[in-house]
Amino acid sequence: MNPGTNERTPWAWLAGLTLLAAALRLIALDQQLWYDEMLLAVRWAPLSLGEIVTTYQSQNQHMLYSVLARISLDLFGEHNWALRLPAVLFGVATVPALYFCARQVTSRREALLAAALLTVSYHHVWFSQNARGYTGLALWTVMTTYFFLRGIRDGSLRPWLWYGVSMALGMYTHLTMGFVAAGHFVVYGWQFLAGRSKQRPYLPMCGFVLAGLVTIALYAPVLPQVLSRTVGQQSSAAASVQSEWTNPLWLLLETLRGLAAGAGGALGYVVLPVAGAILLAGLMSYWRQDRYVVGLMVLPGVITAAVMLFLEHNLWPRFFFFAIGFGMMLLVRGAMVAAGFAKRKIAAPPEAGVNKQRPYGGETWGTALVALMILASAVSLRSAWIYPKQDFAGALEFVESQRQPGEPVALAGLAVFPYRDFYRRHWPAVATGAELAAARAPGQRLWLLYASPIFVRSRQPEIWNAIGTEFEQVRVFRGTMGDGAVFVCRSKTVASGK
Repeated sequence: MNPGTNERTPWAWLAGLTLLAAALRLIALDQQLWYDEMLLAVRWAPLSLGEIVTTYQSQNQHMLYSVLARISLDLFGEHNWALRLPAVLFGVATVPALYFCARQVTSRREALLAAALLTVSYHHVWFSQNARGYTGLALWTVMTTYFFLRGIRDGSLRPWLWYGVSMALGMYTHLTMGFVAAGHFVVYGWQFLAGRSKQRPYLPMCGFVLAGLVTIALYAPVLPQVLSRTVGQQSSAAASVQSEWTNPLWLLLETLRGLAAGAGGALGYVVLPVAGAILLAGLMSYWRQDRYVVGLMVLPGVITAAVMLFLEHNLWPRFFFFAIGFGMMLLVRGAMVAAGFAKRKIAAPPEAGVNKQRPYGGETWGTALVALMILASAVSLRSAWIYPKQDFAGALEFVESQRQPGEPVALAGLAVFPYRDFYRRHWPAVATGAELAAARAPGQRLWLLYASPIFVRSRQPEIWNAIGTEFEQVRVFRGTMGDGAVFVCRSKTVASGK
């Protein structure tokens, strides 16, 4: 479905939104890195391009992003903002891409409002300033969906060829793009079996096959490493923590916390039920319009969740970020539906015998409601700029200014890598009670820095017990990253002499 194909593309509006998106994503781009970005900065970004494309150490390696980050660093120098620049570019490109994708299934007004909502989205700005491939996944998801819809509508080969290339680039960004491909394949099979597909069946298969072949070609230099670290025995080294991170309830609560942060903090919890109702109204409206479109929006996320649950993998909300564009479309459609309902219930009918023009239309009310959403999201952007994602630097500065000469410092949990490998502090890492005892110095208090209580509680129970009984919490350095606070503790008593 392609409503209103005779409507002109609002190039001026799109250009303005794209420029605004770039400006919002460049503000405070050079702030300190968080854990996953440090992995990129230490393990992959220092490699040459040849080494990057032939190295796959873990699933944290976002191949295409690492390549682009290396190019950016070569061009602009070793800066945090240069490391993040590819994420910015992906994020900015998603704004016009979402408009053209949405235009395949809805009006120009709704498509433009969805792009505007994405432009000021707290979460999209946050991820656009995150040196990882997630905004790339969001872009490739929107683009492959656009080419899928164009291919179904036009019945020609060209969209499916572009589909294959875009899907392969998404796969090269991160292998979870395969869930999007699976969702698309299910939708096409659904259409074919229902007799809704009127085109030659080999055309979509050309797109899927091309995506597979290009993906294999891109990963060919590291294919054995990829297999061993995803389905082989070595994948156990990156096994999920059997804890809250694998619990669907934790995923739900953490998602709600993140959504609330993007809707105004504590006030967001009040807004969320309303936003949820609007989103549901949009979903139902699209379902009545074309259930296959809903399949394209929803099935990739459902498949992602199902596979992660089956594998008992960590259920981090960022694994579902690729669908943020669809979320914007659903919110806008839901706002139109809600506004139309409110108009029918609230607006007074014209007096009998009086020929009056409607002072307000459903679209006008819906546009006003989306404008309120845009304003609320824009206000929340300030926290993404003034607070770091994780404040490892703040905790480091505090400890070094507060500890007395000779007082030792130990590291636990997810604080070990940042301080030892990124900040080059030669403080001992402790994972057991014996290691903690060995880190103490006679007659001195021991400082302990740790991050991610879930990790410490699940992987280092002796350290967790010691934190609760032998240490006092001195300060907590929070950031915008969920479960990303850095904790500074100090032993309650000095260590005895040996």
